[in-house]
Amino acid sequence: MKPSNIGGQAVLEGIMMRHKEKYSVAVRKPDAEIEVMAEEYNGVIPFKVLMKIPFIRGFFQLIDSLVLGIKTLTYSASFFEEEEDEPEELTDLEIAKREKREKLLMNGVVVFSLLVGIGIFMLLPFLISTVFQNLIGSRIIIRILEGIFRVMVFLGYVLLISRMKDIQRTFMYHGAEHSVSIA
Repeated sequence: MKPSNIGGQAVLEGIMMRHKEKYSVAVRKPDAEIEVMAEEYNGVIPFKVLMKIPFIRGFFQLIDSLVLGIKTLTYSASFFEEEEDEPEELTDLEIAKREKREKLLMNGVVVFSLLVGIGIFMLLPFLISTVFQNLIGSRIIIRILEGIFRVMVFLGYVLLISRMKDIQRTFMYHGAEHSVSIA
């Protein structure tokens, strides 16, 4: 079967689907109406030649996917922001400052999340496996143990977050996203 090159992700109360330079987001708003947005996305990588180099392209595709994912998550979250008691009258300058501050905060959260993810899913299993280096002489067995620890950490993480009600709902949309991509 020929691959469709369609990908996507679950967003808050909806899904995002992407195919080449186009993507769309469908979000179920609090009033149960479904809002659909479709746009072009050329990515954040300025030199498309980099996307043809093996090993390097995976890193750039990860960055590209993260940027689009955050953009679509922010879009879907905009429908569910808590109502303020009194709407503020803001000048254009104040709006620009607020948007810049929110963008900086979002970038900080992404960097922090990546560092925590690397620490939990890569460094922690490595450090646990090094405890056994003195007991086990084989490097192959140590690497196998490290892989087992990585799988255990990942499964534990999924088990813990799957108990959250909002994440259970997101998993449902994730399943819907897979159904769309194979249909």
